[in-house]
Amino acid sequence: MKTKFVYLILSAMVLLLGFSNCSSKEEIEGEDSTETKSVFLKINKEAPITYSEESPVGSSSTVGFSSGDLYFVNAAGAILKHYTLSSSLTSGTNISLTDIQAGKIISNLPGQVAAVHVVGNTSGLPTSGNISTVKATALQITSQSDIAEVNLYGSAIPTPTSGNSYNCAITLKPTVARIELTDMTSTGEITGFRVDGIFIDNYYSEATADGSVDSGDLKSNGSVPATFTDNSVAYPTALKTIAYDYYTSGITASSQVAAPATSGDVWAYNLFANTTVGAFAVPRIIIRLSNITTNDGSTYASPQFITIKGLKDSGVSLTAIEAGKVYNIGAGAFSFKETDLTPAPNMNAIDVTVTVTLATWTIVDVTPEL
Repeated sequence: MKTKFVYLILSAMVLLLGFSNCSSKEEIEGEDSTETKSVFLKINKEAPITYSEESPVGSSSTVGFSSGDLYFVNAAGAILKHYTLSSSLTSGTNISLTDIQAGKIISNLPGQVAAVHVVGNTSGLPTSGNISTVKATALQITSQSDIAEVNLYGSAIPTPTSGNSYNCAITLKPTVARIELTDMTSTGEITGFRVDGIFIDNYYSEATADGSVDSGDLKSNGSVPATFTDNSVAYPTALKTIAYDYYTSGITASSQVAAPATSGDVWAYNLFANTTVGAFAVPRIIIRLSNITTNDGSTYASPQFITIKGLKDSGVSLTAIEAGKVYNIGAGAFSFKETDLTPAPNMNAIDVTVTVTLATWTIVDVTPEL
């Protein structure tokens, strides 16, 4: 399944203060300075789509941008000017997202502005101090369940054109990756089975607003079967549908295929990632099964587990999942047989890999309207 996300693009062009042919655009006044800059800001985006246990991300789907924080900082990272980005009307401290799409001039910015940072869809961020504090703000995985509201981050250094006029283009990107599992098929001797739960293991529970992760937040939950159940210590109810799914009555396979109860949906998980390939291990997918039947009379005690340890793209094993990409395990791409079953998860003998289709958010270039 080919999937695409659409990147949200934040394009900024810095103009001379009082540029005469910009008089038709509304201006937001900043603080006066002996040396000032004016920034023309425009955001291109499409309507967000939300998911639960979930529709797959399709070519028309986008990551939403419902709110944000805009920072202008000096060379040392000190925040010189902050604006909120929201659906509210424009004020001295707020810029309307609707207005931004048409074009907005931010004037009288301090001349020391050396970089621009934007964080989207995350509330409660500092509005003063140093940008390093903003970037280091900790986010929990529980805040990233809705693909339309995942954390976004982007920054850029303005480049001078003439005098106090600068150009600055920021690509605003999600700081999560997404894993989608469409269905699972039994082969070999297995004629039937029931899916009791799907668990993400070896994942980061926390990341910062700029997308950085720390090894201390890596959750690897071992091989004890009781860990991989509903509302365990490792998988409390707060993580349900975020890091795991569990079904009291299970999902019984039909014609040896099990899929989400709603036709066309996928099992989907938004996970913190890192844009540096090889920066950390690929998350594992643990599948808890019961009521296994066979065509040779073999019996299996419940539960049994399948551990997907690896993901492959075009036959190449991945060493990391990257922010801004969807890893879709498409219909029929994941099958298992009796030798893939184990009485506990994460056993060394199991190494089930699948082929995935990677999809990046498509970058849409926009031109400022002056």
